[in-house]
Amino acid sequence: MLLAIFRDLVSKNRLFLFLTSLAFALYYHLVGAKFSTSFQVLLISTAIVTALSTFQLLYSYFSMDRVQAYYQLPLSLNRFKGSFLTVTFLLNLLERVLLLILFLGVRLDLLQSFKLVLLSLLVVLSVFYVFIQFNTRPSFLGGVLISVTTVLTVSSLWVQQVPYMIFLSALVTVFIFKNEDLIAISKHNQLLVAKRRSGNYFWISLFQERYFSINFVFTLIFLLLILIQDYEAPLKIIILLTIASVNTPLTTLISADKDLIDHVKSLPKSLFFYLMYYRVLLTYFLSVNLFAALLLKMVVMPDLGILFLLGVMILAVVEAVLHLLIEIYFPLRKWNLKRECWKHPRKYIVPSIVFLLSWSLLFCF
Repeated sequence: MLLAIFRDLVSKNRLFLFLTSLAFALYYHLVGAKFSTSFQVLLISTAIVTALSTFQLLYSYFSMDRVQAYYQLPLSLNRFKGSFLTVTFLLNLLERVLLLILFLGVRLDLLQSFKLVLLSLLVVLSVFYVFIQFNTRPSFLGGVLISVTTVLTVSSLWVQQVPYMIFLSALVTVFIFKNEDLIAISKHNQLLVAKRRSGNYFWISLFQERYFSINFVFTLIFLLLILIQDYEAPLKIIILLTIASVNTPLTTLISADKDLIDHVKSLPKSLFFYLMYYRVLLTYFLSVNLFAALLLKMVVMPDLGILFLLGVMILAVVEAVLHLLIEIYFPLRKWNLKRECWKHPRKYIVPSIVFLLSWSLLFCF
């Protein structure tokens, strides 16, 4: 079972992305400049990244037909849950926590390393339980349990005591294995489509993709986290604008719908279809960039003027155009999980360009 789930979750694209990220992180750690970060920042970053990555995996994996096939095997549901959580936890340690340690350059003693591993485990378990509650029969008790689980998990960032983390992990594990609901997310929410039949196709797809909302919320959290760090003002501006340029569920809407690009190109009004997608991209990036600019003006550099605001808006237009062109001419075709689209190395192209343009924007304005 462990091996079968591991094969489901690990693809060539994912392995290539991990090795590329690891090589870059090692280079940065050994010869690059280091941010002045603390163990507390590493813990918060680990919690955010682990939660985001786990939600991403769950909403991708549990929409597969394969997960329904697992339910039909003569295996206990708890064995499947245990195997899935084990693989998810181990992959998160390699793909997320290790890279964060290298990028943030925090030196850890044995106790801190153990706390980091425990926090990663607790977040994976908590996200899995919240995911189960979100996608089963809604109830008042379920809402209370989601709130309690979330509050207790967040509280571990401040308590930071090993017995407390172990207790919470054990408690959430009991919740998970006591729940006997089978989770298999429908790929198409027909009710939502019916309510929005006359709307923009891509807005409909976006609202169906619950992970988009999760990604958006965690993007805002990351922006706030960077804002409170002791970085130089120019560096904060560049990092904030770069983070704001990333939202993979949004920027892979065409790739995530297999064969869509071929059908669209055969339509007589394909340009109109692309413009629908462009409006969605532009609306999102304008909103997030302006929010980042507002935070910068309020907290970091009150003297930022109208020229900077204009530059940020132009940057949003460029981001939307680049993402649209990439989706039209370089759509991702060979994938099994949507997560492979979201984690494809292609997603670094536009943020890298934004990083360079941000330097230019800062220099000019």
